[in-house]
Amino acid sequence: EEILHIFKKELEPKIKLTPQALLSYLEISRQIEQGPEGLFGLREWPEINPRGIEDKAYLSLKKKNRPLHFIEVARAINELDLVLKAPVLPQTVHNGLIRDPRFVLVGRGIYALKEWGYFPGQVRDVILKILKEDKKPMFKQEIVDKVFSQRLVKKSTILLNLRDKKYFLKNSQGKYTLKEA
Repeated sequence: EEILHIFKKELEPKIKLTPQALLSYLEISRQIEQGPEGLFGLREWPEINPRGIEDKAYLSLKKKNRPLHFIEVARAINELDLVLKAPVLPQTVHNGLIRDPRFVLVGRGIYALKEWGYFPGQVRDVILKILKEDKKPMFKQEIVDKVFSQRLVKKSTILLNLRDKKYFLKNSQGKYTLKEA
């Protein structure tokens, strides 16, 4: 329907095709395919023709639209309407998620898509980035809240990282800053 709408708006004044003819063209085209979610796109796009476990994991996470544990990702891949030789193993999925830069580890075995605004690194790296971006001292709770938007970790993990005097300083008002190198 979207393709038909775009066709009518952009090309129909120049090219006369019926909706059935357009659909027939899409079905016989060698460059355009229909993906597992029913969407049309270029054959080489990973969302249309997922090749490796990483592309299938990407499709699964995108469909669920939330961070998932790698075991849940494996289940979601097996639920996708893909032709699989055998069920996907969680270990295989985990290895693929670690290697691919499209995924970010946000908790114990829990992965999210980088395109959702998550950035890679350890909790300390997240705190460093937050303090660099804000460019002002912050209270402990402000930092904790911002880290929670990036990571699914315990509050004690964040507080433990804030105690690292190699990276962070606490001023007299109880606000944290970056330690200057």
